[in-house]
Amino acid sequence: MLSLRLKTIENMVESGVIVADIGTDHALLPVQLVLSGKISKAYAVDNKSGPYQRALSYIQSKNCEDSVIAVLADGLTSVPQEANCWIIAGMGYDTAAMILDQRFEVKTGQQLIVQVNHGVDNLRKYLMTKGWQIIDEQIIFELHYYQIIKAVKVKSIVRLKPDDITFGPLLRKEKNSVYTEYWILQMQKLQKIVAQLDHGSKRAQQLQKQIHTIRDMLNG
Repeated sequence: MLSLRLKTIENMVESGVIVADIGTDHALLPVQLVLSGKISKAYAVDNKSGPYQRALSYIQSKNCEDSVIAVLADGLTSVPQEANCWIIAGMGYDTAAMILDQRFEVKTGQQLIVQVNHGVDNLRKYLMTKGWQIIDEQIIFELHYYQIIKAVKVKSIVRLKPDDITFGPLLRKEKNSVYTEYWILQMQKLQKIVAQLDHGSKRAQQLQKQIHTIRDMLNG
């Protein structure tokens, strides 16, 4: 059974695509996508022998060897061009960006579902500068808050406003309950830090500005 995080990613995958799951977790997600009938082919990619072997064993245990191909490789380096939906989830921003930078040329229409454990604002800025358009965003809570972004490669850059980069161009429009809870928590954390600072200090003023920005977004 998939975690809520992986289930959310599963729901963001379009029917009929060919998935490449980079840093696959026992191949749980690609196997589930195939068994559900949503897709017919996937690549489960990992760069370490142990996780690769565990993925291979799980694929075999589910009799999916013909549909889910385990690949021992670094990121996207050995992923076939036919994989038109890349999934990169459960790692830091720097690692995700490094993986994406392995492909110098990305065809228009290529899909990407990405979830980083930190630096999601940096991720949005990266996607914008590299010609990816964000077409879906989800936020969930499962012991931690996770923001999951789906993007598609486009011909020209789609500019994001600073608030879009910070808060998410789609999430900040929807403002569901999990999203609101997350940003209230972030605001409370900043308020606690400010309370310990000299209110006239530059640092306190910077944090107060961030607090006001969050409050304005939530009330907007």
